[in-house]
Amino acid sequence: MIKRNNYSDYCSPGTDIQTRYIGVSNKIQLFEIHFTPKKLTKYPPIIFIPGWGSFIHGWKIVLKEMSKHFEIYYIETREKSSAKHTKEQKISIQNIGDDIARAVQLHKIDDNSYITLGSSMGATVILDAIAANKLNPSLAVLIGPNIEFNIPRFLIIIIAVIPTQLYMLIKPLAKWYMKKKYIDMDSDSKQYHKYAYVLDNIHLGRTRRSALSFKQYSFQDKIKQIKKRILVFSGKKDILHSYEKTLEMVNAIDGATLINLETNERTHSVEMVDQLMNYLNKSNLFKK
Repeated sequence: MIKRNNYSDYCSPGTDIQTRYIGVSNKIQLFEIHFTPKKLTKYPPIIFIPGWGSFIHGWKIVLKEMSKHFEIYYIETREKSSAKHTKEQKISIQNIGDDIARAVQLHKIDDNSYITLGSSMGATVILDAIAANKLNPSLAVLIGPNIEFNIPRFLIIIIAVIPTQLYMLIKPLAKWYMKKKYIDMDSDSKQYHKYAYVLDNIHLGRTRRSALSFKQYSFQDKIKQIKKRILVFSGKKDILHSYEKTLEMVNAIDGATLINLETNERTHSVEMVDQLMNYLNKSNLFKK
């Protein structure tokens, strides 16, 4: 596991790093890493929301490149083991959206003066919060958003039914099944290793509660409510994040752009950051 306050390998040289807990309610505090580049640029800050149960090491390459150009608030959401609950709280897409909206308020960041960037569940949280008028970014960057959470049945059974002690014994079988059915090992073997690490280190109780909540969630009926500028990165070979459903969503939203990077690995790369910079520069969205 990564030691707290030791994030110098996750940003460009000279970046200022501050870690803190932010109280998004009187019952929950979220862990946040604030990266400020050595030299501020014309771009607004990024509110960075990682995926369900994911760990920061999966974003090392992206953060290192992105922190050259952006101030970043990397926020670990309430289902993660880093979150402090005075009493274990409900975990839903809407709850997490409330948390992020509160974090933006606490940082006194004005509407239309920040970028939200989220991956997988984090992207879905951003979409849901925008549709509910909780967040008002100038741009939403979404990586592999989930319109619905087609959580593998085996994972629901393992997380929801099997006791913690037995989970440790059956975990190797879960990894094997994930590799065989849900990962394209020929084109994206790193995706397997990333998710295997998640299975090894998740907060089982919070993951159980969130899985049972997420499996009932769908964004399908809310797509038409999105009126913001959206940039989506997806991959046709990323089995866990449906490219077809993402394409349908993008086609239904005015002002949405989809960039196909083929694999999950490429959506977590310098190439993705370069594509984001190209989009920003071509759109002339942020002027000096």
